[in-house]
Amino acid sequence: SKARDVWTFYEDSPGPKRTCLLCKYVQASKKDHVVKRYGLGTGTGPLRRHLYEHHADDWVSRCDQLRIPITAKEAQPAVADYRRRQGQNNTSTSHSGQPVLRRPFSNEAFVDAIIEFIVADDQVCSNKVMVLYVAYLLFLIQSINVVESPQLRAIFLMLRQELKDSDIPHRTTIRNRILQVMDEHLNQLEEEMAVCL
Repeated sequence: SKARDVWTFYEDSPGPKRTCLLCKYVQASKKDHVVKRYGLGTGTGPLRRHLYEHHADDWVSRCDQLRIPITAKEAQPAVADYRRRQGQNNTSTSHSGQPVLRRPFSNEAFVDAIIEFIVADDQVCSNKVMVLYVAYLLFLIQSINVVESPQLRAIFLMLRQELKDSDIPHRTTIRNRILQVMDEHLNQLEEEMAVCL
């Protein structure tokens, strides 16, 4: 669906209103925090503006964790500011004109980048309901085999001179990391839902 960077952070509530989940999260620790509510007809612009004006750090961080791209032009200054403060200001521009984060190399970042490629390459549909996530793992296992491709491994070796073939993860490593990330996300989701109850 469109505007996942917005709709992920709001829920419908009585009134009828849309309630900011990040406000509810803040209110759990700061009782005097006022939870922002909007009418159901409010567009994504004002809802997104609230997120980047009042919850920028939490919003960008959670979007990153959930692999939700923030592409709205009006939000880019807040995103860039967050990334600069986090030491993530190494960016380049993709062919679509969107900024692309250039992360420092580490074995863990390399494995995570491969996972992101597998998911973003439409090998797995990332906007499905969490319940379907387990079913997609079966398809993902088949997609993981891309890391065994001699051509892809040759590209990796070409891009980093000191990299050895033994440094490139195989499908078992990728599978284990995917399962670990899934468990982390499910645990985080469970904690966040407990706060909202």
